[in-house]
Amino acid sequence: MRDGALAMYQSLESFQADVNACGQYYNDPLPSRKLEAAYKIYLHASGGTKLKDIDGNQVQFGVAVVGRLAFDCDTGVWKPSDETFPGIDLIMQENLTTMGEDPDSQGSILSAKDWSLLANDAWVLGGIHAGTEFHFASPLRWQNLWSEKGGMITVTARETICITSCGYRIIRPNPKLEAVAICTDATKAKGASLLSLKNAVLKYADLETLQQFFSEIPEPAKH
Repeated sequence: MRDGALAMYQSLESFQADVNACGQYYNDPLPSRKLEAAYKIYLHASGGTKLKDIDGNQVQFGVAVVGRLAFDCDTGVWKPSDETFPGIDLIMQENLTTMGEDPDSQGSILSAKDWSLLANDAWVLGGIHAGTEFHFASPLRWQNLWSEKGGMITVTARETICITSCGYRIIRPNPKLEAVAICTDATKAKGASLLSLKNAVLKYADLETLQQFFSEIPEPAKH
């Protein structure tokens, strides 16, 4: 973690206490294996993302990638990410490597064996505490934030809400590249918790409030 700062949750017990305080939000009671997996992911993310150099040594990278998977539901196959179907594909996962429960998985893309909404939030929160840059593999278009079929916000919307509620600002410094969320308020970022993420998501959980949130996203990030 940057500047030698400590993770907010120093034990599984303190992490679980905040999970419990969130009540039914994380489908309480959560199986113990999923709780433990989420905590491990939080610890990895709060240490910052890392890649391996030419000698196989881990070096700080400081970038996490969020966005939908480049999986075509119509055909049931993975496809390379491109302008017509932007997202996280297998090539990107191989190049930037993944982060999960395993101690040596500290890459930029979340890939949890025991995935849950809690694991996803733990990954985002750990990255926020580390001051990680979040790069959006998918443009923040309305259809990527709201599921018409399910009538609910998407995981990408949850991630974007959590990130921007915790001292981050979305920019697009190069119109040919992806939008990026950078930390502009380190104090607010370090003070974020599972409870504050929950409150932020619930604030924009329905169609009308998410439309309000969408209107506040910088236009370049939507294209």
